[in-house]
Amino acid sequence: MNEKALQILEQYEMKLLRSFGGRGAIMLETEQGLKILKEFAGSKTKLPYEQMLLAVLEREGVCQTDRAIANREGELISAGEYDTSWIVKNWPSGRECDTRNEEELLKSMRLLARIHRTARGIWNTEEETAKRLLGNDRRTEMDKHNRELKRVWNFIRGKRKKGSFELLFQKYAEEILEQGRHALRRLEKSGYEGLWCRAAAEGHICHGEYIHHNIFVSRQEMAAVNFGRCEINVQMNDLCLFLRKIMEKQSWNEELARRMLEAYEGERPLSGEERLYLADCLLYPEKVWKLAHHYYNANKAWIPEKSTEKLEIFLAQESERKRMILGVLG
Repeated sequence: MNEKALQILEQYEMKLLRSFGGRGAIMLETEQGLKILKEFAGSKTKLPYEQMLLAVLEREGVCQTDRAIANREGELISAGEYDTSWIVKNWPSGRECDTRNEEELLKSMRLLARIHRTARGIWNTEEETAKRLLGNDRRTEMDKHNRELKRVWNFIRGKRKKGSFELLFQKYAEEILEQGRHALRRLEKSGYEGLWCRAAAEGHICHGEYIHHNIFVSRQEMAAVNFGRCEINVQMNDLCLFLRKIMEKQSWNEELARRMLEAYEGERPLSGEERLYLADCLLYPEKVWKLAHHYYNANKAWIPEKSTEKLEIFLAQESERKRMILGVLG
């Protein structure tokens, strides 16, 4: 372990047995169990609320989490040299969820439903704090993304020399933009307004980044980590993100999607408005927007071949994607 990390650990009451690198941080084997030491780049305002949520999930027996550990001064954030901030967290045993293992995917869906059921009304805050904990309205996000897709299309059309990614994007840009507009129109006509207002009024909390990298599986129990993006919002956002990530890897397998949703609903049934919202979000060409966003905001003189490959895969899976969404969610 380097001297900088040792300096941070001196601020904690723990006996270190071994350390090793992992997940862009330092893993610590201690007499109190496995921990992780990493630079803190999150919101210091949100951190106490995140810890409150994790404490409830653990107390209610929902899952293990990566709760932060206080240092000798009782602080969750420890100061390093050059004004850097560090945090030490508990870290679960086990391994990341296997995206090819159906049993683990179903377990992950059941876990998400239990998290959603428990993570409601926990944050009783003043109005100003509540506003800071409230996530973005999905309608506003979709509209912003659509405008960015149009901006990227206009930029590419104005270029004289175009690479493979730019040629492919330009060829399908109009179709992709219409998909984005269609998803937004559906969303505006659905019951989303009610979902959004209810989530804000009742304090529905989302994980914010519920993907396989943040789900741990062991023989004993499941664990969820990295709640740094948790917020008050429509909880279907978590379900949409996880389902989309898995479906992209599973070629939008309709039967698997059906079983995954059944697993979630076995713990927490979905309303008609929630199913419509989930369909609208999955219909949005999120993958293309991410690729376009990265392209437009990065060095356009060098476009990685991986971007072209990802766009080709998205386009190749279009019929399966729509079939799955409409077949399972209507």
